[in-house]
Amino acid sequence: MALDSLADVEQIAVVGAGEMGRGIAGVAALAGYETTLNDVDPDQLAAAEEHVAWSYDKQVERGNASREAADAALERLSTTGDLEAAVADADVVTEAAVEQQAVKEDIFGTLDEAAPDAAILTTNTSGLNITQLAEVTDRPSQVLGTHWFNPPMLMDLVEVIETEYADPDAADLLDALVEDFGKTPIRCKRDVPNFIVNRCMRPYGEAAAWLVYYDEAGIEAIDSAMKFTEGFPMGPFELADFTGGIQIRVEGEADHLDDPRPLSYDTRYCPLLHDLYEQGHYGRKAGKGFYDYSDRDEPDVDPDAGADVDPMRVWAPVINEAAKMVQHDVASAEDVDTGMELGGNWPVGPLEKCDEVGAEAVVRACVDLAGMHERVENLAEVLPCALLVEQAKTGETFH
Repeated sequence: MALDSLADVEQIAVVGAGEMGRGIAGVAALAGYETTLNDVDPDQLAAAEEHVAWSYDKQVERGNASREAADAALERLSTTGDLEAAVADADVVTEAAVEQQAVKEDIFGTLDEAAPDAAILTTNTSGLNITQLAEVTDRPSQVLGTHWFNPPMLMDLVEVIETEYADPDAADLLDALVEDFGKTPIRCKRDVPNFIVNRCMRPYGEAAAWLVYYDEAGIEAIDSAMKFTEGFPMGPFELADFTGGIQIRVEGEADHLDDPRPLSYDTRYCPLLHDLYEQGHYGRKAGKGFYDYSDRDEPDVDPDAGADVDPMRVWAPVINEAAKMVQHDVASAEDVDTGMELGGNWPVGPLEKCDEVGAEAVVRACVDLAGMHERVENLAEVLPCALLVEQAKTGETFH
């Protein structure tokens, strides 16, 4: 018997007490739900309890919660090393273990056996295959994805991801739960690699890397244009260095190329990333990435360095990817733009940007960028999608 409404949800269980799991559990308890946090490592659980208490103190200091509410939330949060006991009475379970497909599949097999038949099972992942997680259970219609952003207590956005098996009512209930947590849900209606936000973030970095690889523009110039002209919090190279994006992209490349889900990627990453990776230049933590951090903590980007860079040469592939998601019914234009504004802290959503400059300008930029590539296999993700071409012809907009 499935859950009928949000009123049926009383018990939340979170599996995995790492940075994301403890944050999600803290949010759930603060929202008024009895919450159990599970981890196999007792030291991790103890650290998680301390962290949640600290984060509540910060919320009280900022005026986001009263002392009474924070203390009550701590009373609602319990921890256990026993996975079966943690989920035995749960209405919604969120798995937040390490980002490895095989590990998550093993956990989901256990969750399916231990959790109540009506429970919704979710995984917190930034892009792994949720369909395969659903298939290891006897309740595939009740398995969904939730991509929380770090730190969960502060970040407003949560992506809710459906698979082909998902019950739309279960997805709607999960949306309502996220809203009751005080967060903003956006719906990814198909299980595609990287979902919405990270799917748009990929070409933001990739398009910039190709421009440098083909000597079309310099690293600092591109970062300057996107940061100071367009208003992004970081340029694509500064962002990659900050997040360890070089290592993440290169090491995840094989998984993306072999991913059986719809809209899997067709091309390989820019060789510029591979060159830096092979040299061990992963970014800030490694002391060098696109920038050298041997004598500084962050790059000193000249606000005037991007004066000769056309930002549309970075924007166009991002807008194209966003338009593909709308074309293939992965997400609505509103959810794509909300995702990038809240999840990426972008100054404007990519489809709002398209409406601003006009689809024809985006199509022309995509075609121009396609002509830059020397190899045919690099063209698939650069050429404008059918929806953009149609809007260029008709003058229609996304909003």
